[in-house]
Amino acid sequence: MIKSFWRSMAGLLLAGLLALPAQAQMQDAATTYSNGKVLLQQQRYDQAMAEFLPLTDAASPYAPEASYFYALAALKSNKPKEAYQMLLQLQNQHPDWTGMADADYLLANVLFEQGEYERALSKLEELRGTPLANDADGLKRFYLNKLNNRAAYEQLLKRFDSDKIVAQAYADKLIGGWYRPEDRQALESIVQHFNLDRNRYLSKNALAGKGYNVALLLPFQLNQPPAQAARKNQFVTDMYAGMKLAQDSLKQQGININLYTYDTSADTMSVVRVLELPELKQMDLLIGPIYKATAKVAARFASQNDINVINPLSQDVDMARGNNHVFLFQSSAETQARQAATYAYQNFSPKTAVILYENTKDDTTFAGNYRRQFIRLGGKVKVYKKISSSQTTETAAAFNSLNLQEVGHLAVFSDKMTAAVNATSLLQGSASKLPLMTYESWLDINQITLRQLDDLEVYFISPKFVDKQNPVNDWFRKKYSSQYNLPPSMYAYAGFEMLYYFGTMLQNYGPQFNQQLATSGILPGAFYPGIGYAERTHRMQLYPDNQYVPITKLDNLQLTVVNPVY
Repeated sequence: MIKSFWRSMAGLLLAGLLALPAQAQMQDAATTYSNGKVLLQQQRYDQAMAEFLPLTDAASPYAPEASYFYALAALKSNKPKEAYQMLLQLQNQHPDWTGMADADYLLANVLFEQGEYERALSKLEELRGTPLANDADGLKRFYLNKLNNRAAYEQLLKRFDSDKIVAQAYADKLIGGWYRPEDRQALESIVQHFNLDRNRYLSKNALAGKGYNVALLLPFQLNQPPAQAARKNQFVTDMYAGMKLAQDSLKQQGININLYTYDTSADTMSVVRVLELPELKQMDLLIGPIYKATAKVAARFASQNDINVINPLSQDVDMARGNNHVFLFQSSAETQARQAATYAYQNFSPKTAVILYENTKDDTTFAGNYRRQFIRLGGKVKVYKKISSSQTTETAAAFNSLNLQEVGHLAVFSDKMTAAVNATSLLQGSASKLPLMTYESWLDINQITLRQLDDLEVYFISPKFVDKQNPVNDWFRKKYSSQYNLPPSMYAYAGFEMLYYFGTMLQNYGPQFNQQLATSGILPGAFYPGIGYAERTHRMQLYPDNQYVPITKLDNLQLTVVNPVY
């Protein structure tokens, strides 16, 4: 009996010892899987792929989820081939996985990126009647409107003749510039079969290919002496010149945008008089006016006439808050602070911050928004202090008294030279590896060299960043310079980017594109790293301003974006 007891105990102990490695392996796999998801959320896609890859083995308990997330990271990292191969493996090894609908949606996205439109559309057909059906329709619209090969499009129309999205997108292409008299019968058939708006697709104006009408309510100051007007409104002239080049580029893609200019000043009555003109109610989109008082007048007009208005320059979200027809092309100061704090929380450790800010209304508001977001995410603010750079001795004392032990990052919200010099001197002397979050304007402070900023871990909030290394920029610079005998300014880039983005929205979705702004998410611009009116994690919530804020850092004296869209 005793021998039998000890034999049983020995067996249990042996079984326990054998179970320990398996349990440890499970814990290691769970840690790896969790790390991969964190890296994916932080948009460190190549590193996320490396974490998920070992878990995609069929024997791993995390195999289906890891395979899906690996493919998602690969697509985000612009590696559609790797994403495609992993999704095929997922389908073959785990056909009954509960998340297969999401995998099918992702596979369709990958196929679109590879130019396999027919296969992508076939895959999306499998999602009809599922919770992903609306997302699938949005994905179709996005890629179909990027397809400018008419012959290829007509082949798709034959293959998917019962798909309303395919047919409507083709009808949009026709009235956007493809239309020929011999297309009348086909267009009528589409409108009748899918019960589309006859006035939009079959009216005389639509078939004339007149495109979309955009009114520009900007302070051209045509009533001023030419020399005086040139000095005051150079930014408007530059922005308009950029829009004209965007208009030409869109036309080459079959998108006709008609620009109508109206000279509006800061005087509200001048805007009222323009908005009373009968043709304004026939516009598909208004850009401007730019001043706060006049913008309020335009906002009322937008609500009353169901026309969207874009403010091209303002960073004041109050101009658009509460009005579903008003949007800021720029990121508001509130959004900039929120997105910068989110990046800091996700990328800097420990999750503690020291925040100093200038004694001005704008800097105080910015710092307050930053602080609230950082705390909301779970961070801790150890120091939150106001400074006045005009008092140089007190400012220096404020920086020198900081205890940076166990601090994850320093944030300084001031564009004053005194604050910038004290902050960089402090870090150079005692914490050269501590991340610093601040404004992009520090790059223009002559008392600090780019080499000094490069040697430190300085991150810049750069809402108007333009990638000068982008090959498209070479084309734009040459085209702009040859036409206007001047290099393009930041306003010229903004003008091009704005009309190109919203002109494409008009073509893809018509004048009432509001909901599509939310579902489209954040997309790369022609020059801007990203444009979008929904956050990456809340794509169905529409915001009134651009939600993508580039965070940049110097690398070998070259400013690079550390939070790219893809």
